[in-house]
Amino acid sequence: MENRDKIVVLLAGGRIVQRQDGSEMKNEELYALLPDDVKDHVVFQQWSFQPVSNYTLRMCGELINMARGYVHDDGARGVVVTCGIPLLAELAYFADLVWDLNPPLIFTSSIFNAGSQNSETVMRLTQSTRAALSGLCTGKGALICIQDAIYAPADVLRISNFNRAGLLAFPESPLGVFSQPSGNYISLRFPRHRYIQKMAEPLARNIPVIVASLGDGDVILRAFLDKRFEELDGLVISGLGDGDVPSSWVPMLRKLMKSGFPIVLTSRYPDGIVQATENYEGSAAQLLEMGLINGGMLSPYQARIKLAVGMSAGLKGSELSDYISGRQ
Repeated sequence: MENRDKIVVLLAGGRIVQRQDGSEMKNEELYALLPDDVKDHVVFQQWSFQPVSNYTLRMCGELINMARGYVHDDGARGVVVTCGIPLLAELAYFADLVWDLNPPLIFTSSIFNAGSQNSETVMRLTQSTRAALSGLCTGKGALICIQDAIYAPADVLRISNFNRAGLLAFPESPLGVFSQPSGNYISLRFPRHRYIQKMAEPLARNIPVIVASLGDGDVILRAFLDKRFEELDGLVISGLGDGDVPSSWVPMLRKLMKSGFPIVLTSRYPDGIVQATENYEGSAAQLLEMGLINGGMLSPYQARIKLAVGMSAGLKGSELSDYISGRQ
């Protein structure tokens, strides 16, 4: 088989393989850029070059199933996925929740277009492939190769859309680094324990995130109540501070909870955590007593993805709460 014992580089778009004029680099062009010791171990496969703003959870599920097929059916040694950097962390986090195979699944990207003066195309493809070949990423789930290191998706936070240092590992250090810009991969630590959930179809789709901000949010909640809240699969609340919301939200959230769909409470802080420190109208303590699921240290976007995966797997009630909170 073409893919047996190879690292399959699945081209899912992103500036790393896309020029400034919007054209995509061909497989043979990418081969020519790689060092000789790497290109012999790589097979390029096309997927989709549409903007990541068009991605859906269902499309991401299809991408992960394709990667699984290369490993499980074709005998690939690992898979590297290129994608746009705006959703790099979310796509990799989704994959990490459901990737149940030992060979590595590594996501990589570049903030600069292929062929530009600052392009990282060669470096990132080389680093990702060498990390996948090293054997040191085996059994560690889905990973992210960025900024000359390998990160666990749950530890990656996007803070800039123009700065090369626009991704930070938070709150943990990298899982490993490269000895030189394109050198050998050095493992530093293991990722935190992860509970792998079987991915089911169809994935829960309608899970909006409502962000609490100064005097805002009431209109959105009221709109759900007045019209189409029955179409929601779930809801994520991105609260202030410890997860607090305006007191005006409380009666609306009570009504929404009577519909039976789950509501996850998170903090809108990049490194936030939900804490029941004070009890007043709209406090995190009150919302948790009402039955909202504690999102803990999950970002609102991680919580949305994890809720979709858990619901699609048929989890309900305490099982779903335990899965979201990491107690499973």
